[in-house]
Amino acid sequence: MAHPKSGFYVKDDHEYVSVSSVLGRTSELFDPNKMKGLEIWRQMEPNWEDIMQRAQRRGTIIHAEVEMSFMGDTETHKMDHATMDEIMSYNIHEYITHLSPVLDLIRNENFKNEVSAPSFLMEEALYCHLGYAGTADLRLHWDGQYSIWDWKTVRSYKEEGVKKKAKSMSHYKSAEVQIAAYALAHNLAVKRGELDNEITQGVICVCYDWREPHVHVLNKQELKARAQEFIERYKAYCSLENTQFPRLIEPEL
Repeated sequence: MAHPKSGFYVKDDHEYVSVSSVLGRTSELFDPNKMKGLEIWRQMEPNWEDIMQRAQRRGTIIHAEVEMSFMGDTETHKMDHATMDEIMSYNIHEYITHLSPVLDLIRNENFKNEVSAPSFLMEEALYCHLGYAGTADLRLHWDGQYSIWDWKTVRSYKEEGVKKKAKSMSHYKSAEVQIAAYALAHNLAVKRGELDNEITQGVICVCYDWREPHVHVLNKQELKARAQEFIERYKAYCSLENTQFPRLIEPEL
């Protein structure tokens, strides 16, 4: 995980910049319309900070519930269990109800006698020798292909002003680049003999509390295209920050 103070991932006395930091720092250069739209939304929505905080907490709770479903415990999210008030406030039970068929499909393909396959990796950090790092939600088999997986949750229909309307996948362009960066890091590690199974597919699962999830799949060629975009943004990040990674941590005097 990223260091709580520096924000960088640390391995063997070197710092690795996070994928999310790269995407955030280069958004204005590579996705100016998104930044403009976000600024307009903030101006029109007086409670935008509360909405974003709720979105982050909702996502964390869903991650903890998914981990509990698969593992029977929450190693990664030990401190993230929702209170009963949060379960009600975030309408978690309806998210999980609609998500359950997808969880069953994952379990059927990646578990045997309730034990996960070695290739089933949940929220384990990926370090790329190019100098970046990140934590994918899942690496697993989906529909016969080894895949990188990302969970997304949409605001509850019970929140004020929210309509039952599915999100366009254009809303998740940065998520496509993010999972492609993770897939690239994984596959480069495979080529270096550090990991076994090559990732050939990316999946973004958008969860709702009023309908079945939307499972959006990126094929191998689409992943490669998004990974190339990430590399361009990573180079731009290093140029903007005037640094290179992995970066040796200087000892404190």
